[in-house]
Amino acid sequence: MTVSLVYIVFAIALTWKLLLDPVAKILAGNPYDQYYFEWQLTWVEHALLHFQNPFFTHAMNAPDGMNVEANPQIIGPAAVLTPVTYLFGAPVSFALLTTFNLCGTAITWRWFLKRHVVKTETAAFVGGLFAGFSPSVMSHSLAHPNLAGQWLVPLILGRVLRLREPEHTTRNGIVLGLMIAAQVFVGEELLFLTAMGVGAFLLAYAAMRPRLVRAEGGTFLKGAGIAIATTAVLLAYPLAFQFAGPMSFKGIPFDIGYYSADLKSYAVYPSLELWGDPDKLDPLAPGATEQAALVGWALLLVVALLAAWCIRNLVVPALLIAAAVLLVLSTGPKPMFDHKPVTWWGLGPQGLWDHIHNWPLFSSSLPIRSALAVSWIIGILLAIGVDKAVQTRFYWLRGLAVGAVAAALVPLIPRVLDVWDRKPIPAYFTTSAWKECVSPGHHTIVGVPLSSGGDRTNETWSTAADTAFDIPQGPVMAPDSADNKEVRWGRENILWTAQWLSYIYNNGGGSTPPVDAGIKNRVALDLATWKANCVVVADDNQNFGPLKAFLDQAVAPGMQRDGVMVWKEPTH
Repeated sequence: MTVSLVYIVFAIALTWKLLLDPVAKILAGNPYDQYYFEWQLTWVEHALLHFQNPFFTHAMNAPDGMNVEANPQIIGPAAVLTPVTYLFGAPVSFALLTTFNLCGTAITWRWFLKRHVVKTETAAFVGGLFAGFSPSVMSHSLAHPNLAGQWLVPLILGRVLRLREPEHTTRNGIVLGLMIAAQVFVGEELLFLTAMGVGAFLLAYAAMRPRLVRAEGGTFLKGAGIAIATTAVLLAYPLAFQFAGPMSFKGIPFDIGYYSADLKSYAVYPSLELWGDPDKLDPLAPGATEQAALVGWALLLVVALLAAWCIRNLVVPALLIAAAVLLVLSTGPKPMFDHKPVTWWGLGPQGLWDHIHNWPLFSSSLPIRSALAVSWIIGILLAIGVDKAVQTRFYWLRGLAVGAVAAALVPLIPRVLDVWDRKPIPAYFTTSAWKECVSPGHHTIVGVPLSSGGDRTNETWSTAADTAFDIPQGPVMAPDSADNKEVRWGRENILWTAQWLSYIYNNGGGSTPPVDAGIKNRVALDLATWKANCVVVADDNQNFGPLKAFLDQAVAPGMQRDGVMVWKEPTH
């Protein structure tokens, strides 16, 4: 309990700026993803309280809708936080989840290490401390709760190890199946990384312990079969919906070459930690949220020395093999060292990922995410090394090892997560005033600027209104078309009206065509396609004047409301 309290206090110390006023503040550096996950927290709350399917919604990307299960999702935590979201709002739920992901991950890793790996509390504490507040967790704490929430992973690992117990094979298999199913709704990509890491470790360990495989392999496989069967029953509908349901898609819309780890980046310090530059992201990192590979040269050196010292423990070489596999995967289709190509023996200039990127699941994952699993292995190796050091009878060796670990971890002490001021939500959306724009057959409100990968204004308005109306477009992964399942990110400005509203918003009205009957009909047709009869612009919007001039003529004279101007189609 005392150790857990230390982790909790540390997590609060890192997130206090957000916890202090989550309604007025937002995480600095990645507000867009925070807006997205706050919207999702709200949508799941709305769906559960209104007995709707949380896997799909028309509230985003209207009128086509969004396959929530197929997009980055935290349906599980959102469901648990439904009472908080309903009573206090999604920003509060998000702040609590961000804090819990940090301390929860540390707590469960400490439990796993003490229960299954090491003998001393000191070693388990150090391993849990690193795992819960590592660069991988801290960088994804910048509004990637589906990747920062790693607290189920150690519990899954512990249950995997218990599959070899002959006394409780059925129970262990069922419990593991339940945990795997739960992880799908906490962070699906983490489950994929766990499977890769566990698979690589077990194959390496089994090759070194053939007698153990013969003695316990049958029991293990029986338990694994029960776990798979349990998972299949629980996830049959969700996974069928994800891969074959409405608005399902194939692939990933991001550049996997860009989202790959440069080998040199493993020796670099991340911007969110003590020795990193908080004002400048290292050019080897693809983004502030993708710094899982950046653990620093000192830690790599210390872990390598500890691994060499503990190499007679067969768990260690198996972990090193698994880490090597994951590291190679993390470098993506074309491995680089300091932005220069690296040739893997036998593979040429192409990396391992280039040969498997079309395999199921790999085709929907980013290579750099494999570095998260490398980080887990580093934490386990740290714990094993500290455990041996604490128990050695040579005091000088104990002091040297513990001192080296401390020296390697000090540069990785996380900085407090910084925040920015939020843009206030117009009262029009925080009250029920917006309901004047919703009627049977017209459930969409077109806000300007339209929701996109770079602007989430509409998304925040929807969140404030409990996702009770639909918005067009949005940061959504969806099929390219009804006949093409290849993924497309954010189908923006497809309709003529969306294109012109975006142009006027960004550039003013200089080139806006004169509004004649043809343009009025075009706008009316597009509003009908969106199933909308209102366009809304905030009073403080850029280029408000040109937008007002265009919409006054194209839709109807605008009506001043609480912090916004509303253009509503005349009823016929």
